Amino acid sequence: MTGLPDYLRRLPYLFYTFAALLFVWNLANQWLNINAMATFSDVSLEQVEGYQKSVAIYGAVVEAAYMVANGAMLHVLIAIFDKLKGSGE
Repeated sequence: MTGLPDYLRRLPYLFYTFAALLFVWNLANQWLNINAMATFSDVSLEQVEGYQKSVAIYGAVVEAAYMVANGAMLHVLIAIFDKLKGSGE
């Protein structure tokens, strides 16, 4: 068996970085959209605005968790590959 390329071993960290960036970008994008829409809305819609902020947080967390899970899965697969490579020799 040949070893894994260096860039493949660093790939999980790229997923973790993307997770952080996606979380911040997604949350900021939705938050700015809510605030922009709130300037034209009625004052009685504060509960709807609060709900939409909750949905924005939920969406950002889900996207980030998905990316972290992908990075973690790559870490596990690399560890399995290393263990199988070590026992095969």
